[in-house]
Amino acid sequence: MSGDWKRAVVACVLLGAPAVHASSVVQPRLRLMAEERFDDDLQVGPAATGGQMMTKFSPQLGVNVKDERSEVDAFYAGDVLARHGSGKVSLDHRVGLEGQHWLSRRFKVDGAARVFRVTDPTSLPRAGLAWLDAPTFYAQARLGLMARLSQRMDLHGAYAFETTRVLEPGRLGGSSHSPNLELWYHATRRLSLGAQYRYQGFLYAGRDSQSHGAFAMLRYRLSRPMTLTLQGGPVDYVAPAGQQGGWLPRVQLELARHGERFDVGATVGHDLVGATGFVGAVWADYASMVVNHRFSAPLSAFVMGSYFRNGRAPDQFYGEWKNTVHVAQGYAVGAGVEYRLRHGLSMQGAFNRIEQVGVANAVEAGDLTRNVLAARLVYTAW
Repeated sequence: MSGDWKRAVVACVLLGAPAVHASSVVQPRLRLMAEERFDDDLQVGPAATGGQMMTKFSPQLGVNVKDERSEVDAFYAGDVLARHGSGKVSLDHRVGLEGQHWLSRRFKVDGAARVFRVTDPTSLPRAGLAWLDAPTFYAQARLGLMARLSQRMDLHGAYAFETTRVLEPGRLGGSSHSPNLELWYHATRRLSLGAQYRYQGFLYAGRDSQSHGAFAMLRYRLSRPMTLTLQGGPVDYVAPAGQQGGWLPRVQLELARHGERFDVGATVGHDLVGATGFVGAVWADYASMVVNHRFSAPLSAFVMGSYFRNGRAPDQFYGEWKNTVHVAQGYAVGAGVEYRLRHGLSMQGAFNRIEQVGVANAVEAGDLTRNVLAARLVYTAW
């Protein structure tokens, strides 16, 4: 009898989904988070004080289903945010689905999708783009196929989709479609070489633009826990009628370390990006780094930082570093600590600062400065 309520929850989450195979393992999940924060952004707090206290409550319900060849993970989270200074209460929504299935020992299909409807778009997972300051709908999806052609060679194909709409009167939605095909050759146990073709289609305000890119890739395992990935090549941007197109480079360096106590993730790059919510496509410089250290089983801490520059595609005003008329730029820094009180229960503390200089006539992103101090209590029930 004690497990009946869990089975009922799983049935609700899976309602309308294909039937689960009898040998599948179904694991429901429930996570509760309560947060108290101070945010000094003038746009969220009373003008006299420059900020206010807020209370956030976030229940997240999910389910994991897996068998010998497949795994699917899905969740829904609702974020209730109460602003004590203004008395306003908002409800945000987050939905996620990801999975993979081995068709055979050589072929695998995987995919993921996430949907957000948020009042604070600085929380959206969009690297390299200016932050917005209005309620936003955002969705991203990816579908991929991996084929193991031989012991040393893999073929990867994928399709990625993004869409953004700022939920204000007069705003239009923008989207991007990006299929790509890449071939990897594993030269040694440490070194892999690859080549990729990528197409990008951008749509905003009824106007289409597109790009074609060809890139070389290199992945090298510096040590057992650390891997370096490089990729770069030219991108041909075809602008809408009446606008400027042309060539721009795409470059990205990624360093990842996953160890027993110490993790590092760092990315630096320059690329063409769409689905911004304000124009069809922009060039983007981006850099980010996250360092996480586990001091003991219950105690861990992290620090992070990121930086971006945006301007009109393909590379308009890119070399003008002091140009604040046509180029938007900003950074974010943060740090936090987590202490696990007992199984399933933990306390977290975090500080984040965001600084952005927006350019209305370039990328329609406004000035933004925020300091957020938060304390959280997180309980994972099952």
